[in-house]
Order: sequence, then C-alpha cells, then structure tokens
Amino acid sequence: MADFPHDCDESLLGAAFRALPDAACILEPVTGPDAEPDDWRYLASNLRHADLLGRHDLVGKTLREAHPDLPEEWFTDFARVRATGIPETLARQHATESLIFEVCFSPLGAGDAIMVRIRDITQEHAAREEKREADTRYKQIFDAIDEGFCIVRVLFDDAGDPVDYRFLECNAAFVEHTGLEDPVGKTMRTLQPDIEDKWVATYARIALSGVAERFENESPAMGRWFDVFAFPIGEQPPYLVGILFEDIGERKTMELALRHSENRLQSLIEATSDLIFRMNPQGTLMEQLGGNSLLGEVSGEIDWIGSFVAPTDRDRVRHLLQEAIETRQPLELEHRYLRPDGEVGWLYSRAVPVFDDGGEVTEWFGMATDITSRRHAERQLAHGAEMLRVASGIGRVGLWDWNVETGELIWSDEHYRMEGYEPGEIAPSFEVWAERVHPEDRARTEAVIAEAMRTGEEYLNEYRVCHPGGEVVWLSARGRFLYDEQGKPVRMLGAMIDTTQRRREEEWQKLLVAELQHRVRNLIGMVRSVARLSAPSHRHVDEYVDHLIGRLQAMGRTQSTLTRSPGRSVDLAELVREELLVHAVQPDKCHVDGPEVALSPHAAEIVTLAIHELATNSIKYGALGDTGYIRIVWTLLDRDGKRWVSLRWQETAPVRKTKHNRKGFGRKLIEERVPYELQGEGRFALHDTGVLAELEFPLSDAGSILDPRS
Repeated sequence: MADFPHDCDESLLGAAFRALPDAACILEPVTGPDAEPDDWRYLASNLRHADLLGRHDLVGKTLREAHPDLPEEWFTDFARVRATGIPETLARQHATESLIFEVCFSPLGAGDAIMVRIRDITQEHAAREEKREADTRYKQIFDAIDEGFCIVRVLFDDAGDPVDYRFLECNAAFVEHTGLEDPVGKTMRTLQPDIEDKWVATYARIALSGVAERFENESPAMGRWFDVFAFPIGEQPPYLVGILFEDIGERKTMELALRHSENRLQSLIEATSDLIFRMNPQGTLMEQLGGNSLLGEVSGEIDWIGSFVAPTDRDRVRHLLQEAIETRQPLELEHRYLRPDGEVGWLYSRAVPVFDDGGEVTEWFGMATDITSRRHAERQLAHGAEMLRVASGIGRVGLWDWNVETGELIWSDEHYRMEGYEPGEIAPSFEVWAERVHPEDRARTEAVIAEAMRTGEEYLNEYRVCHPGGEVVWLSARGRFLYDEQGKPVRMLGAMIDTTQRRREEEWQKLLVAELQHRVRNLIGMVRSVARLSAPSHRHVDEYVDHLIGRLQAMGRTQSTLTRSPGRSVDLAELVREELLVHAVQPDKCHVDGPEVALSPHAAEIVTLAIHELATNSIKYGALGDTGYIRIVWTLLDRDGKRWVSLRWQETAPVRKTKHNRKGFGRKLIEERVPYELQGEGRFALHDTGVLAELEFPLSDAGSILDPRS
C-alpha cells in the first residue's frame, strides 16, 4: 500500500486522498542553485497511483530517480502550474501501451506542492474517435452521392396546412442539381419565392403518411425537371423527409426529341443537304438511304471506297475503317472523293455502329457532308494566318489575345521578342507581362488598362519594358476589350510596336536643336569677332573683303568637319591636313606629326583660323611662298591633372620683316584670342629662320552632338 506523510496519515484529508477513485500523487519541488525547481519529490501516492505505475516505494523519491525516462514536457507542465497557480488538465499517451490518460495538475493552497490526478480515458477517447470517424464516413458517403440529397423539415401553419419546408442537411451535389446556393438553415420559399405549391404538398403528404414516393415532376420556377425519391425519416413530428433527386432536364429534352424522332428523322432525310447512308457490318458496302445525292444516282449496295474515294486516300480510309470496326467506335473521317462532275472534292463522313441484343454490330448508320468549300476556306484561313504571322514579324508588330475570364494569354512571336523572350520560352500571363514593365510605368499602365476595361474605349499607351540584359525598350500599344451580352469584359485584343528608335530620335532631335542654336550663337559671335579684328589690318575694302571671306570659309570648313565627324569632336591631324590642302601646300614642303587628339568644336574653330592665317601669311611672305619648309607638330602635356595640347608651327625661310612687323589678325588671334577663348597660351615670333608660332590649351570634353549615335 502506498505511504502518506506520517503527520497526517490518519487525518481525514489523508483518508480522502487514499479513497480517490483516480490515481493521484502529491509532489513538492526540488530546487536547484538558482532557486528554481529542477525536479519534484513524491510526498504521497495513493493505492491506485502505485498500482498504475507498479511501484509502492515512490514516497521520498524524485521524479528523475523514479522515472529516468520521463519526458521533459512533464517538468515543463509542473513548472507552469506552479508559476501560474492555475489548474490544468491535459491528455497524455502511455509511453509503451496504447493507453490515453487525462492528467489534472492542481496547485495545493499557497504552497508549492502540486497534486496530480491521472484518469484512464482510453475507452472514452476511442469512443470519441469512433464517432468522429463515423461522422466523417457519413459525410464522405453523403457528399459522394452523385444525385442531390437533402433532409428537410416540413413546416405547417397554425391551421395545420403545409406552407414551406426548411433544409437541414444538403450534400455537395445539391447545388449542381438545383442551382440553389447555401441552402442549409433556409426555407425553400426563401431560396425560391415562386416555387410551386405542389412540392410542399407532396413532401407534407409523405411526412404525414409515412410512405415513401418516387416521381418525376417539373418546376417551371426553377427551370428544371426532377426525378425524385422522397421518404419519411423517424417518428413524426418533427416531419422530417429525406429527398434523393436528380436534375433530368437534359433527359426530358432527349425524351421529347425521341418522341418525335421518327417524323423528324424522315423529314431530315428528305430535307437534308447531307447524304444519309448505311453500311454492312464489315463497312465494305454502302447503301444510300436519302438526302443529297452527293455521289450521283446510286442504287443498291456498292463498294464505296473503290468507287468514290480518291485513290490517294483509299489506304488511309481503309485503315480508319478497320480501326473503328475493331474498337466498335464511331467512324469519323475526312477524305477526298470523286464528284459526279469529274472534279475532286472533300467529304466528311460519320457513321455509328448499330448493335443487336447480343452486342454484335448489325450495320453502320451515318451521314456524309461535302466540305469542299470549308476546306478551301480553312486553307485560305491558314494561309492568311501565316501571312499575318510573317507580316507581323516583318513589320515588327507584336500581337496579343487575352482571355480576361480564364487569364489565358496568347502572344505572337514578335510579342515575345519585344518582351525580351524567345518565342515560346515561357507561358504568357498578365503577371509575366507586368513583371517586365518598367517600375516607373507599371502603375500608370495598369491604370490605363483598367480604365479602358471600364469604359470600353480603345486602349492606347506607350511604356517601357526592361529586358534581362538591362536594355530598356519603349513600346506603343493599342487594343480593345470585347464584352459579353451582360457587358462583362471577356477578351482583349491588341497590337504594339517598338518605338525605342523613334524615342531616341526625338530626344536626339531635341538635343540637336539645342546644339544648333548654341552653335549658331557661337558662330555669329565668332563672325563678329573675326570681322572686328580683320578691319584694322587692311587699308582697302577689297583687301578686307578678300581676307574676311577667306577666314569665314575656314570657319565654314570647320563646321563641315563637325557635321561629318563620327563623334563629338574633331581630329586635329585631319583639321591641319585639310586646311593645308585648301591652300594647295605640297607634301614635300611640310611635315605634320603628332599623337591622336580630339578637339572640341570651339577649339577646332580657333585652331582652324590660326592654321588658316599662318598658311595664308606663309604663302604671301614666308616659307610656302619661297623655297622654305614648315613643320607642324604637337604633343600632349599633363598640367595639374589636366590634359593639354601643345601645337608648334615653325617655318624655315628668309623672312620679309617689313610685312610681319605689324601685329595683324593672325598674330592677334594667336597671342590674344587663344588665351581668352581657350584659357590657354599663344606665342608668335619672327626669327632669322622664319616664323615660330605656338598654341597651348587644355582639352575639353564638351563637343557637338550632331552625330545621332552620341
């Protein structure tokens, strides 16, 4: 027998504890160094608890001593109950046996001790699980029935007359067969106010009589025909009726059709433009029954394949016929046939097997239609589709067809390419498309689509898409939504073109206009400056005009070079050589050398004028007019982290100093305008060996944008 503390062994409390019908024990915490319990010690254990564990020596032992394998979750539960002071009841499964226990943790008064009560609930748990499984099976069976099924309660008024019925349970197929949504808890007249009284009366009669009924009836209010089996459920009241039913509207339609089938079939045979025929079980012989005589005047049974099928199609037709015979499935085929007029047409035939009571094929019955026009139309349509595909590719037009209801999206090959995909690389969708739209354009583009869908107006939009390689492409799209009879959008068709090049050209044109305006202003300023500086160095108007025209022509050559330059700058070597060529300088009279240097437009204008003046004066007074020689060389310098160019013009020839002693236009240009215009240095000197001119100035990245590729 289990022990109890000695000081209360005979107390009423101890007697009550021992008399508990459930296994019970009392535990006190065993605290560790941190004053928190890391184990629990048995203070008491009643007989049922000792018998449950198979141990009667638990008092005084700790849980970890008595039960080394006890899960840690027990200690967590003890600590939680001790901390909160709130009793808890939990379910625990036996570690080795298929037993389920209900464990109740109860703190004892203000102390730290906890009483644990353990009750075997295995049978209760099994009963609950059995009920749950039974309910699940019932629900599965209930919902698995293909027919509609429901349980209703018939409702009566105070006079005892049936007025309505309420749905208590309905299976999944109920909605399919009735079209009534969410019926449970609602009355029939709530769901269908115009329901016929006969339905309420019928179910009331079944509930009151206790006799099941099977019937077929129509509900015009619901637009359906029903095959119904209704039966009473249990004692009455509460007037419960089970209803198993099926919507047989389609079957009724078929029955109605079958009711007049013979007359209609005969009328059809007489009026049809198709050929009505029958074949023997082997399908080798055909007899024309009526309809359009597509094959001409044919009487009796005839070898139809050998007589009418085009030779090129006979083997294929025989193969399909044999396959239909073996599978006992309808024969359906299209083939070329020999028309009575000698031409070759196309025929569509469909024949079905007719079986006897033993399941053997007795004959084949079918119809044949001349589809020559349709085949031509299909060929033309296919040709048109191919032309459209090719044209859209050639014209770089992307097409789309969006099914708004299903989300299905069809793209043309060019549309794939515009989105940055290879044709067929991915499955198109609205999400795939939206992912490629530029983030800055996405919200606006989706808003434009939504507005077009709402208003029915044409969709017009230009937006950017981002290709995987980082390229940004501009697309111009237009489309239109199609709507059903209720005004609901069902499809959207559209086309788009790539407008990236146009956008770039527009931007380039804007920049070009700005550049030209800037260039014109600068050119006018240069002309004024050249005219002003040229005037003092000439005594006569004719001489002034000649020199001014020469200088303006030099400036014009610079502008011409700028417009045909492949970049935003002018090559210094090209500029020098072209200017010397204009002055007809022979190659053996000059030396031109220097590294590749790209001049900005403004620097090119100044250097051109300088070279022009030096060449003009040299022809008149210097090396180029005598037997002299000139050297034009330049180098690149590094000054304070900036690149400079140093150009040197040196002549070797006798000098007529009388003409160079005056400070003319060229000298002013070199010594005054270069430092001013180019923030550089200019030097001009006369030596015994000839003229020495030096230009030094920093290189600038600023240049012309006349090149559309810039």
